[in-house]
Amino acid sequence: MIEHSNWIFKVDNLKKTFLSTKRTDNTYLRFKNIRIERAAMTLITGETGIGKTSLLNLLGLMDEMVLYHGDDIVFNPLDQPPISYRYMMMEAPERIEHVRYNYFGFMFQQDHLIDAMTGWENVILPLLLRYPKVTNDEAVEKAKNIIKACHFEDMLYGLMDRSPATYSGGQRQRTAMIRAIIHDPTVIFADEPLASVDQETAKDIINILFQQKEKGKTVIMVVHDTHEYLFDSFAVNKVRLRKRHQK
Repeated sequence: MIEHSNWIFKVDNLKKTFLSTKRTDNTYLRFKNIRIERAAMTLITGETGIGKTSLLNLLGLMDEMVLYHGDDIVFNPLDQPPISYRYMMMEAPERIEHVRYNYFGFMFQQDHLIDAMTGWENVILPLLLRYPKVTNDEAVEKAKNIIKACHFEDMLYGLMDRSPATYSGGQRQRTAMIRAIIHDPTVIFADEPLASVDQETAKDIINILFQQKEKGKTVIMVVHDTHEYLFDSFAVNKVRLRKRHQK
C-alpha cells in the first residue's frame, strides 16, 4: 500500500462511457483501485482497446469526463491539499486549466505540433502559458539549455527555426518531448511516445523521461506490449489494465 505522501493519483472507482450514434449507452470502461506513485515512472499497459489512453487522458484532464455516483480521481500535488476531480468539475471548473498548465506536461500519440509555427514557438508555448512574464528570448534560451542537456545538439542548427512540417518522425517526437518538460511540470503524461520512432530515438526518449523521474517528476506512460522490453534496465511501476466482465 502506497502511503498518503507517496501517491500522486488515486482512482477508487471510475467509469468511462462511450455512446453509440443513437446516443444510448454503448460500452464503458471501468477503472478501480489504481494508485500512481509520486516521483516514479509508471507504465500503463494492457491489450489494445482496454482503455490505456482513456485512463491517461482522464488523469490529465484532457478528456470529457462524466463522473457517476461515487466516481472520482484525486490528485495529490503536496503543495496544496489533495484535489478531487469531482469537486473541481462540479464546484470549481475554472481550476481545470490552472491544474493542467501548472502541474501537467503532455506527449501525445500524435505529437500535435503546430505546423504553422516554428519549432521554437511550439516548444516555448507551455512555458509562456505558465509564466506569462517570461519573454520569448528567455523561453528560447531555456529550450536551448534543455536540448543541450538532452544531447540533441543537432536540433540547434536551423531545425527549430523551421516548421515541424519539415521534420522527420523522430525530430517531431523530440520536439514534443522538449515541449512537455520545458515548464517544469510535476507530472509528465506520455501516450505511446515510442510508437512511431526508431529504436534509437525510443531509447533517447526513455532516457530523458527517466532523467525527469530522477529529478522528482512523476512520469506516466502508455506503452504497447511490444515496447515493454525497452524498460528492462529501468526501475518502473506498471499498471496493467484487464477486461472486467460487467453488465
